[in-house]
Amino acid sequence: MAENNKKILFLTARLPYPIIGGDRLKPYHILKHLGKHHSVTLVSFYQGRVNPQRYVNELEKLNIKVHIIKLNPVKAAISSIPKLSKFPMEIAYYYSKQFQNKVDELCNLCNFEIGIAFFMRTAEYIKNRKFKKILMAEDCRVLYQKRSYEQSRNLKQKVIRFWEYKKLMVYEPQIVNSFDIVTLVTDNDIEAMQKNNPTANYRLLTNGTDIHHFQKPKEDKTRNGILFIGKLDVWANVLMVENIVNNILPIIKKEIPEVQLYIIGSNPPKRIQRLETKDIHIIPNVPDVVPYLQSMALFLHPHFGGSGIQNKLIEAMACGCPVVTTPTGIQGIPAQENIHVLIGTSPIELAKNTVRLLKDKEFAKYIGCNARELILNTHSWEAVYDATDKIINELIN
Repeated sequence: MAENNKKILFLTARLPYPIIGGDRLKPYHILKHLGKHHSVTLVSFYQGRVNPQRYVNELEKLNIKVHIIKLNPVKAAISSIPKLSKFPMEIAYYYSKQFQNKVDELCNLCNFEIGIAFFMRTAEYIKNRKFKKILMAEDCRVLYQKRSYEQSRNLKQKVIRFWEYKKLMVYEPQIVNSFDIVTLVTDNDIEAMQKNNPTANYRLLTNGTDIHHFQKPKEDKTRNGILFIGKLDVWANVLMVENIVNNILPIIKKEIPEVQLYIIGSNPPKRIQRLETKDIHIIPNVPDVVPYLQSMALFLHPHFGGSGIQNKLIEAMACGCPVVTTPTGIQGIPAQENIHVLIGTSPIELAKNTVRLLKDKEFAKYIGCNARELILNTHSWEAVYDATDKIINELIN
């Protein structure tokens, strides 16, 4: 446990409630833990249209103080334009004088001992402060944008992401120097950061999952169907779905013509909705994905590019749902191929591994059980809390 009763300032670019997406999930749980042992003040942007007071009330139940700065996406985009000469787009978009003024006001009122910036998007606000500072960077943004522009087939996307990559090549290695400790979710991200700045102090702080909610079904029932889960209005997930439907599923159907594909996720665009057939089911905005993770034969995740860790894979594995993915999809999870997960690097390999799990139920059960045990040992929130406490103790001492 970290030394108790420290005054901590915690900054996030998105209000960590409701708990939707990895950029809210992790800060919510970290705040939940820190609020039990420290005096925590949260400053966060809020981009929603509904009154956020209900969300603030829920966060205050974590025994933290909450200050929100409303962010209008249109105004933020416009005001970011003159800042692009200095900042990458993702930094310029989230840079606000109102946010900075609130941080300065709180720093003048409170004698904070530790400042935590969650994501690089909030790093600017405390980079010059004299208290101890942690940047929970999560992933290497240079690596993310490099892989994104290399994988993009859309010329506009490729040009934008290449420009962002070049800006981040300058910005990211510099900003980490302003922090005592920089945490990332995978060793791959740490290695990528070290290439551009070998002197910063990096630590591994992986992501967790609720192992009591995401668990195997109580009854040992037959699993059927191929599953994909993800936010369907996110560009990377759209590409994965289209890859499954256009390149992987046809190969699988040559072996198993009757196989069913279930695509679960929020806000599917029309290009995804149009993919629905009698064998391809688009199911939007489900309240809980656990019933699907407990009943499907496997989770198919043809991830290419990007950085960081895939929370949905952690959740699938915690439910004992066998996973077929790629080397970048499984990064950050210490899984062994053919023991905890099946890995492919092409549509043919991914299809072959999927067919193997669909046909060999005992092997699929073996993979799913091993995956569950791995997550229990490495990716529970309790494990993340312990790692957080060690980092804070290191910072203090």
